[in-house]
Amino acid sequence: MKFSFFIFFIIILNISLNANNNEIVLTKEEYKFLVENQPLKIQNELNWPPYNFNENGIPKGFAIDYMNLLAKKLNIKIKYITGPSWDEFMEMLKKDEIDAIINISKNKEREKYFDFSNIYHLASNAIYVKKGNETLDSLEKLEGKTIVMPKGFFAQEYLEKNYPNIHQILVKDSLEALKLLSLGKADATIDKKNVLDYLISTKNISEVIPTNYIDEDKLISHIRIATSKNKPLLNTILIKAQNSVSDEELLNLKKKWFGTTDIKNEKNFLTNDEKNYINKHSIKICHIIDLKPIEFFENNQFQGINIDLLNLIAKKLAIKFEDIKVNDYQTAINYLKNGTCDILPTTIENTNLKNIALLTTPILSYKLAIITQKNKPVVQNLDEIINKTMSKKSTSETLNLLKSKYPNINIFETSNDYETLEAVNNNKVYYAVEPLPVITYYMSKYALNDIYISRYTDMTLNVKFAILKENYVLYEIFNKTISQIKEYEYTTISNKWTNSFLKDSYDYSLLWKVLSFIFIILSVLTYRQVILNKHNRLLKLANNEIAEKTKLIEKQKELFEKLYNKSADGVLLIKDNKIIDCNEASLKILQYEKDELLNKFLPDISPKYQLNMKESSIKAQEKINEVLKNGICSFEWIHQNKDSEKLWIEVVLTAIEIDNISVIHTVIRDINKRKKMEKELESLTYKLEERIEEEIKKNKEKTNQLIQQSRLAQMGEMISMIAHQWRQPLSAISATTNTLLLKLLLDEKIDNEQLKKELNLIIDYSQHLSLTIDDFRNFFKTDKIKSETTLEELIEKSVNIIKTSFVSKNIELKINNNFNEKIITYTTELQQVILIILKNAEDAFIERRIKNKKIRIKTYKEADSIIIQIKDNAGGISLDIIDKVFDPYFSTKKEKEGTGIGLYMSKIIIDDHCKGNLSVINSENGALFTIKLPLSL
Repeated sequence: MKFSFFIFFIIILNISLNANNNEIVLTKEEYKFLVENQPLKIQNELNWPPYNFNENGIPKGFAIDYMNLLAKKLNIKIKYITGPSWDEFMEMLKKDEIDAIINISKNKEREKYFDFSNIYHLASNAIYVKKGNETLDSLEKLEGKTIVMPKGFFAQEYLEKNYPNIHQILVKDSLEALKLLSLGKADATIDKKNVLDYLISTKNISEVIPTNYIDEDKLISHIRIATSKNKPLLNTILIKAQNSVSDEELLNLKKKWFGTTDIKNEKNFLTNDEKNYINKHSIKICHIIDLKPIEFFENNQFQGINIDLLNLIAKKLAIKFEDIKVNDYQTAINYLKNGTCDILPTTIENTNLKNIALLTTPILSYKLAIITQKNKPVVQNLDEIINKTMSKKSTSETLNLLKSKYPNINIFETSNDYETLEAVNNNKVYYAVEPLPVITYYMSKYALNDIYISRYTDMTLNVKFAILKENYVLYEIFNKTISQIKEYEYTTISNKWTNSFLKDSYDYSLLWKVLSFIFIILSVLTYRQVILNKHNRLLKLANNEIAEKTKLIEKQKELFEKLYNKSADGVLLIKDNKIIDCNEASLKILQYEKDELLNKFLPDISPKYQLNMKESSIKAQEKINEVLKNGICSFEWIHQNKDSEKLWIEVVLTAIEIDNISVIHTVIRDINKRKKMEKELESLTYKLEERIEEEIKKNKEKTNQLIQQSRLAQMGEMISMIAHQWRQPLSAISATTNTLLLKLLLDEKIDNEQLKKELNLIIDYSQHLSLTIDDFRNFFKTDKIKSETTLEELIEKSVNIIKTSFVSKNIELKINNNFNEKIITYTTELQQVILIILKNAEDAFIERRIKNKKIRIKTYKEADSIIIQIKDNAGGISLDIIDKVFDPYFSTKKEKEGTGIGLYMSKIIIDDHCKGNLSVINSENGALFTIKLPLSL
């Protein structure tokens, strides 16, 4: 039975392990690391598509999506850091300012600082050149040429090390490299082919083409994730997450960003029914003939953004659409209803359309922009100008949208989009609201140069395909096909229609420039003599101006020489570690003649060692290196004159160029007086510290004397208390002894038990007298020693000293002790404070003749402090003097009855010695003293 159970357990365990082999199993340490370090800070580059880039503030790319997949599997949050260059990201990772770089190749230098994950992608580098340089197709042919490269990239560092004869221009990123190459600033650039193809298609880079892949295995990038050596747990966590990524998941990411050739035109994303549908049906699409550049009919063919997107969809489906021309949107709706068309591209989602058709996911989105004349103020939002007139095409799909959102809008209706923008250009209306492609097209086509985009609105036009509800299969086919379109394909089509018209405009203006140039040539030939005369006059004026400027330069030179030679500061010019010139002030400060100073260096006119025992020659060279690196530096220096006297100078070095020659401009100042004053100040400071310490010592002695004086001042009162304490025991002892003596005189027999009883009474009374003496002796000890006690014990000792006096004066004392823990404090001093407060209350009762005399003592804990409150009903303290009761020598008693130092010393004991606080306020019928103490000193 036991054996069968064991076999069953092993089988279940094996199934469980196999079922979870794709899950990420983290150790406790790894899980704790993720909890404490979220969100992970990850690098996001500005321009390295399609791997890692930022578009409109959103991190995008293959590496970004891969990292997001790992984060999803780990169930963690990540934060992308955008802005720094590649080199800056590397430094940030070294300093743990970010957690990971997610697209990096491993080399020996990087392995010193970083841990690397598994390889998740291989990428080849290719050579790109400007058109005309197609023969530059290998690294050997680039020898002696100039290439432009992003600084810090693996390929850049590899070429710098292994191909030193290939000159490099270093830039921030791949986009900047392509731009410089297209401008002819370099012969070639080298980068990942995916990256450069994406940038060329999306950033309108022209005249740049690839020539060949680089045939070197070391330049095939093995892309990994790098983490800091200080975070080894993060590296193991990411590797575990990588191991959980399936081949299908990774393939889907690569398809999204790089495309695939093996699935092209095979329609693998469609079901068999959907494939049969498109094979058997001819799909008809309605196109409005005048929606430039969205869709229009020109030169006997359909053109525009929608047309290119539909051609792309047709290519992915391997079919051809049948195009139907319509004049307006309403006609297109009717054609869709009666089946003349199967599909209608639209930006409208009104109820009528939704009742008959299904709308696909958006294929494109356009933000609506506000167009005004250039001389008009910048518009913050549409509400700001809603009371002004706007132009809009009467058949526009967005007209009803604007009217519904702004019912009071004032619209000047036009027959087409050109008239709409032309009305703004000619100031017939104040503004128009149109999508960006329409604006770009008409501004470029018709040279509407007086208008511009003032602000984008929060309204967006989403282009969708409307398909009859009965045709659900076609609706599904289009949604699936739209999801297959890559982001770069969208961007390429959009850029084609937003940038091509700008090129047309450029060609048109070039024609006018040529005509203008011909006109100028003809004008020059016709009026040659007039122009020559004019130039002669201008030349004469220019010569006069040059003469004036020459005089000004001479004056400035003279002024500079005066400033140089007559400056109060010494000025030296140093070249190649030698003084080549100096002014008069420097000779006076350094106490040398000019010929003695020239061709010398600072160590030559200095002692062997500076103040920090560093050799003058070494320190001087360090400062020269610093100024050559940073441009400027300043420091203090010990100089030695001809008589071997040591003098302090302040030196400021600045790297400058004179006649294209690098020299070091040196300013020196005599700081001997300042140094002498600093030394005197240092001496005074030292003496002042000694004086302060001496005064503190004296004050401490005076404080101790005042404390003892306070005790002595109370000694008379204490002796009176001792007399009260002793009176009753002494009377009892006397009575007992007299009784025994009388019985002896009368020869009365004394019982042993009775005798023993009487003697025990005498012993008890004697011990009471002895304890009273101990209490008073402890009170007058001058030793300041911390000891462990309780508030109950401390208060009891204080009360025992004054208890007899309280009883004799009918003073009722009640103690409410709510804190019984042990404390460490200055027991004797604290006992003295309590006794002073109780004695002052007793004096107030007697002075004011209070009949029902009451004192209440209460203790409790408050946060990290303990509180002792002493409250009486003696009438309180006058408000005129309550703020002065803790002042030295202030007393409310008669001149001979009070010293005025009791409460003053109590304040010092509690606040300074015990690190607490003593305060007093008036309560209902008397004074309330509060002692606040720390739990332990």
